[in-house]
Formats: sequence, structure tokens, C-alpha cells
Amino acid sequence: MLQRRTRARSPVPSRCLAAVLAIPSLVMGLAACGAEDSGSESAATSGATDTPHGYVEGAEEATEPQLRLAAVDADSGGITLADLLTGDPMDTPAEPDGEESAVLKTSDGRFLFTTDDTAVTVTDTGVWTVDHGDHNHYYRSDASQVGTVDGDTPGHVVSNASQVAMFFDGDGAVKVFPRQGLGDGELTEDISFDVGAHHGVAVPFEDHVLTTVPGADDEELPGEISLYDGSGGEASGELTGETTCPEIHGAAGLRDHVAFACGDGVLTVDDDLTGTVTPYPRDADGRAWSLVAGRDLVAAPFEDGGLGVFDPDSGEWQVAETDAPVVSAAVAPDDSSVFAVDEDGVGYVVDADSGEVTAQRQVVDGGGDTTPSVVLTRERGYVSDPAAGTVAELDVRDNLREARSIDVGGHPAAIAVTGDK
Repeated sequence: MLQRRTRARSPVPSRCLAAVLAIPSLVMGLAACGAEDSGSESAATSGATDTPHGYVEGAEEATEPQLRLAAVDADSGGITLADLLTGDPMDTPAEPDGEESAVLKTSDGRFLFTTDDTAVTVTDTGVWTVDHGDHNHYYRSDASQVGTVDGDTPGHVVSNASQVAMFFDGDGAVKVFPRQGLGDGELTEDISFDVGAHHGVAVPFEDHVLTTVPGADDEELPGEISLYDGSGGEASGELTGETTCPEIHGAAGLRDHVAFACGDGVLTVDDDLTGTVTPYPRDADGRAWSLVAGRDLVAAPFEDGGLGVFDPDSGEWQVAETDAPVVSAAVAPDDSSVFAVDEDGVGYVVDADSGEVTAQRQVVDGGGDTTPSVVLTRERGYVSDPAAGTVAELDVRDNLREARSIDVGGHPAAIAVTGDK
């Protein structure tokens, strides 16, 4: 997540249209259109059998994705939730009780991971999608706080489909948790090991964990990565190719790659555990300090302006020009586009294949103490307005036209949309 510096009736798609678009099986979509109830149904009564197909205990099953907007306040660290299907506010988990304000480190489509100086807090937003291959199941339940993980100066948190890795800068501890357990309200470590204190990051990948390791004493940022196995033992002998690059800061986990932002390029590791360093493009305006994960692509905001889109498979870059440095970016779920906002509050939609800016307009006032944050879903883009205490829902296919404004109050520093995976 990039953290440099951070309105109207909604044309919410009908349940029928959303179901057809979101479910791979057209038959499933049309069946959903025929249902009389536009909301969700109890999973315990949604079929003829005692235990219906796809049943999840304690949750309601729905006929379409149950999307929720989460906003984290810059001052209190409190989380505000809103139902994106209705626009209504929702009950939220308890406010943080620490002295330090919490910061949203990441969201993985269901869970939020916030940190202060002493712990990582995991929040279940209560909505998710289960992929059954030829169709999906959509669920909702009450939002809840799963728990906290104490540690010395929590840093980056990276989640994939099966695991969550937390890195603690103060002592270099890496703690990995099974993601399935979080849904059951459990925080039980899978793996735990130390690599030495530094500002680093760990990424779960291919039954291993890739992590940065400390450099020389005079180096503020790491310049090398290492590999650990499923028991927490070092397995660097399995890691081949290039494993070093200067000043690593920022990482992204993709389907078949892990990418790290370095001082002079991007270090990627593929599913064969082979490392490759690809230089930044010649027209890059400075290095990237953060990478934003798509499915198979990464977005890289360059420090002095412009946005790079990198394909690890081909090693090719696409570069879009921006009028000011980008402060937040998001990649579409299908990798088709990138939505970004710069420090002046100008929003951009970038075609990922060509780097062409297909839409550009002022979406929020710039220059405030808290920078805006963006999210991109299958249908809409969202951008927070920290000064107004609102989040704008935008049509990224219609020149960033504002579809509605959602009042979340306070000063939303970071936002996420959950429920679609």
C-alpha cells in the first residue's frame, strides 16, 4: 500500500446484472436473476438438504457479492464500515485501545490488517466469496475483530489465498498464519522465525516464505532476499538466479511471482524460485518505493511522477505520465487497468496493456495533511476524501464520473473494499 501523502443517487447494478457479471457460469447468473429476494438468504435454508452445497456455518449465503467499504481514520485509527449494496453504515468492531493510531497495512478481500507500534490487529469484515471453480458462493456475517499479534514495531503484512505473513522491524521476526483459521476467529502461528532487525518484508509463496534480510550496518534498507521453508528453516539453496538488489522497499505477491521494489529496478521470483532483476524503464521518473499487486501485473508509482505497469512474465514495462507523483494506486481484478490518484488529487485510469491514460480528472482536493487512498473493483473505483470525510464511488469506464458519495466521517486515511474474494 502506497502511503506517501493522503459524491447523488447510486446506479448500483441490479442484482441480476451483478450476478451474471460476477459468476463464471451464465446458468448460475440467470438462476440468481429469477430469485425473488434481492438480499441474501440463510445458508441453512437455501437448499433442500440439511447441509446445502457451499454451506458455511454462521454465515448467510447470498446471490451476489456482498461488498463492504472499510475506511480507517487518520486520527483515531478506528474502522468505519458501509454496505456498498445499500450505502448504509454498519456496526463496526471496537475502536483501538492503544495510544498510537492504527494504520491500514493491507486488505485481502475479507480481512483488514492494521498496525500500531506494538501489534498487528486482524479484523474480519464479514463478507467473502468462495470460488468453486465453475461457480462462486457469496457470504456475509457480522464484522468482528479476530485478534492481535504482539511484536516489536510491526511493519509490512502480506496475505495470499492460504497464508498471512507479518514482519516486525524491531527484531526481524516473521510470523506466518493460516488464512483459513482467521475465518474461524483463530490466530495460531504456522511458522515463526527471526532474520534480524531491519525495515523489511516477508511474502508467503509456493509453500515457502520469501523475506528480506539485513544488510550492512550502514545500510538503512535491505539489499538481499532469502528463502525459508514451511517449518521456518532457511532454504536459500532452493533459491536461484538473482537475489540481491539495492535498497529494497515495497513488495507484491502475485499468482506466479513475488516482486520487490529496489533502488534500480524490480526483483522478481517466479514459481520455480528463480530470481530476476529488471531495471526500471528509461522514462521512469525516479524509483518505486511501493508496488501494488494485481493478478499477474504490478503497478509501480515512481517517486517523482508517472506510473509504471510491469509484467514479470515478459519483463516489459508500460509507463503512464502523471502531472504529479502518485500517492495511491490499485490494479483491476482482471489486470485490465490501473486506477491512481496523485498528490494534487487528480485521478487517472491507465490501460495496463498500453500505458495509455484513458481517463483523467480532479477527483478530490489535493495538498491536505492526509493523502487520499484508492480502490478498484470489477465495477467501480473508490477514492477517499480525508478533508470531507467521504468516499466517492466513481465509474472508471465513464471518465471517472461520480456515481455517489458515501459519508464515512472523520478523516479517512486508507480504504478497502471487501467481499469479492
